[in-house]
Amino acid sequence: MRMTQPIRGMLAAIALSAAVVLSSAAPANAAITITLSQTTGTEGTLVGVMASNCDQDATGDVEGTNVSFKLPKNNNNATGTFTVSNDMKPGSYTISVTCGSDTATAKFTVTSGTAPATGGGSTASDAAAIALWSGAGIVLAAAAGMWLLKRRSGVTTA
Repeated sequence: MRMTQPIRGMLAAIALSAAVVLSSAAPANAAITITLSQTTGTEGTLVGVMASNCDQDATGDVEGTNVSFKLPKNNNNATGTFTVSNDMKPGSYTISVTCGSDTATAKFTVTSGTAPATGGGSTASDAAAIALWSGAGIVLAAAAGMWLLKRRSGVTTA
């Protein structure tokens, strides 16, 4: 059975879209990475911590202090917060997060002064940006495929 030109083009567009989506996915055994909502702050600052590629609950601590926190599982990440305590003097601290058998670290700097009383903010993750750009690429590839199919078929629109 011979496949018509539009069907071959649609299959090619679907295959290209699948390749784009699969190439942007993180490997199953990717090491965890830590992202801090901010890397500096004063006493009282609420710091958001995200452990990417962590598909289970995790724990974190600020080395050299008694500050520890939990990071509950959130999709393929674990997220949590800690507050800069008055025991943390100005200087650099290592934030350590353990997810299963993996551990990752990030640096946080405490500055002098106190933080203003504000609510905790939110930031978009790298995963959200990857999904957004992958979707845009799929739409663009589909539009280009449809334009090529229309052009090759010689069909004109009214």
